[in-house]
Amino acid sequence: MGRQVKLCIKELREQRGMTQKELAEKMQVSFQTISKWENGVNMPDITNIPKLADLFEVSADVLLGLQPMEQKTDWRKFDGVDYWNTNRELFKIWKTLYWNEDYFSFLVKDVWKLTYPVELLEFGCGFGYLGMKFMQLLPEGSRYTGIELDEKELSEAEQLFAETPYAHMFLKQDIYEYEPKKKYDIVVALYLMSYIRHPEQMIEKMKASLKSGGIIILIDSNMEVEQAGYFSGLEKEENGMRRPDFTEIWESEVCHKERDYRMGTKLPYLLKKAGFQDVQVRISDKVIVYDPMDKAKKDENAIFRYVYEHEDSFREGAGFFTIRGAGYHRALEYVDYYKRTKDYFDSEEPFAVKTSGLYFVYAKL
Repeated sequence: MGRQVKLCIKELREQRGMTQKELAEKMQVSFQTISKWENGVNMPDITNIPKLADLFEVSADVLLGLQPMEQKTDWRKFDGVDYWNTNRELFKIWKTLYWNEDYFSFLVKDVWKLTYPVELLEFGCGFGYLGMKFMQLLPEGSRYTGIELDEKELSEAEQLFAETPYAHMFLKQDIYEYEPKKKYDIVVALYLMSYIRHPEQMIEKMKASLKSGGIIILIDSNMEVEQAGYFSGLEKEENGMRRPDFTEIWESEVCHKERDYRMGTKLPYLLKKAGFQDVQVRISDKVIVYDPMDKAKKDENAIFRYVYEHEDSFREGAGFFTIRGAGYHRALEYVDYYKRTKDYFDSEEPFAVKTSGLYFVYAKL
């Protein structure tokens, strides 16, 4: 039986993307103890069997190897087009929630000083949102090329640009397989690097697409910054009503290479490693204020609610959190918080503040 327990503990831990140290903290034992359990040196004390079973959300019989273990499939969603197609409308609206028109205009004109015609290439252009934002501000004579694999996104991008005077071209291509045929003045990406498995490889591909002296501009988020910059009238520190910390969930996503919640802050380091010069960072100054009592903010209020209530973590309930390593009781805490927040948003005078956490990372080749 000792051998069965050893194997099940290790496999259940790894399925959930947990390290031995993380499991030890949850069990309130040393990580050496976890190692001994997994290697069959020692058996868990009888009082730890129910704790382990509860933590892994399995029966004691499964933990002890008396019943077969259910094999979990890869829960990463972002490699296929189905997830993006299902959530197409959400991502469109989500981008507008975080976007700050006047700040972006300031970057283009006063920081990057793009006062001359340029050729711009976007990796993972989607429906052309970022390309359109650039072309509206770039001088006449500029040209835009977008790379996107999904046909529906490309069709929408073509429609978006069709009635404009902007010179453009779209390439139906997997960004991992793209081989540059020419060099561009500027290479950009929006919300791409957080979601790909191999950001260093993508940066090298972007580098190969740039002219000497060209500029790379990567726009991405840091969810820790967003979390720290969030407040609602529901939060009552004195009553223990603070927003729960989601870091353990995001760290599990990083372990499974689903997405990297700190990518915005990591990008300067990755660009420096790739050989770029003069690496700089700006953070959007937009802070979202949700106040349904303010009728002038009607559109932004509606966008905020739509995005909040369509997040995977809100829609999928406890299963979203347990599969990412949260214990069952912790998962229920998250779900309860979302429920209380929705009830609060449905109350007579809701109010919330949310920082965008949007990083603009740029450098020269």
